[in-house]
Amino acid sequence: MFFVLLSHFAFTYFPRHDASRSLLTVIGMVASPTFVIINGMMVGFLYRMRPNDFERHRIFFTDRGLFLLTIGHLMILVSHVSYAVRFISITDAVGVCLLTVPWLVTVLRVRQLLMLGAATFFLSTLGSVLWEPTGHYAMVMKVALVGAYQDSGDFRYAFAILPWFSFNIAASALGVQLGRHCLRGDDAGMERLLLKTAVAGVVIAAILNGTYHALTHFGFATGLHRWGLHSPFQKWPPSLIYFLFYGGVGVLLILGCLRAAANSKSHPVLSALTNLGQVAFILFVVQYSVYFEILPRVRGYLPVGWWPLYFALSIPLVIAPGLIWHRAGGNRFLTVGYRRWATERRASRSIDPGRFQLEEPAQLAR
Repeated sequence: MFFVLLSHFAFTYFPRHDASRSLLTVIGMVASPTFVIINGMMVGFLYRMRPNDFERHRIFFTDRGLFLLTIGHLMILVSHVSYAVRFISITDAVGVCLLTVPWLVTVLRVRQLLMLGAATFFLSTLGSVLWEPTGHYAMVMKVALVGAYQDSGDFRYAFAILPWFSFNIAASALGVQLGRHCLRGDDAGMERLLLKTAVAGVVIAAILNGTYHALTHFGFATGLHRWGLHSPFQKWPPSLIYFLFYGGVGVLLILGCLRAAANSKSHPVLSALTNLGQVAFILFVVQYSVYFEILPRVRGYLPVGWWPLYFALSIPLVIAPGLIWHRAGGNRFLTVGYRRWATERRASRSIDPGRFQLEEPAQLAR
């Protein structure tokens, strides 16, 4: 969330071609991949830790996914309506993932999850490069599903669904592996897995990017830039080396957080950060209002050189509503009602006497 605040502050505070804006935006690009990694990783981790109780989690994920795609989308729209009327937020992509990935982890093994993620990303990249629709609605569909390098004119920004979906699937496979280590009490194995994943991502991204520039130098890379190999900062649509590089950095951040949590379990700062993490969606909505509605209106009165001070002052404006929301237990309102309906239906089925009269004794024993 800190990197979200940093990048969005830079986007609206600095002039378009300012070097500080470019630098802070590049640093803040780690936010989206890390967010999606945490989401997918926790789905896989929870399934591996408690497979027999995972249906309860899946109901929750489905409800939250439906919320993000409906009410949540409208909340984000209202938070910065003057900037983005047509958009596909990262929360929309995550909403799709919450509807699908919790089911996929129950039917696919780790290797199959990774293969599905790789295949989905390859097809998505293929579509963004080779699919050249001529119709208006076909172009809108392309931008929404796989992304496009050219501006469609319909979206201010769009997190294409399929590439982020593929990245979330890969993260769920990582979560399953972490759960296996955790069940064995192998904390060191969890840390090694995270470290290996992070290093592999960054190194492979560097190799691919270096190979592209070497081929370009000798005149053999004509057209390869369309596949996103020219830069780790290719986010719209996300390239492979963008996911590998920033995903690797994000996994390093997660590893650092795990170590910090292990060394200071009862630290008040950690408790406060945990509370903020539980209201991340509210922080996400509020920061749009702060940086896209309030900041542009006062920007002309603020000297550019004092940006660290104004950025620091903006953080409490985002955090305070989140803490108030947490204390009020506001997350209970982040629902479309599916969770309650599905839980009651599940409970009624579990106590239906007619259901057990049809069961064989061997099935009841299991």
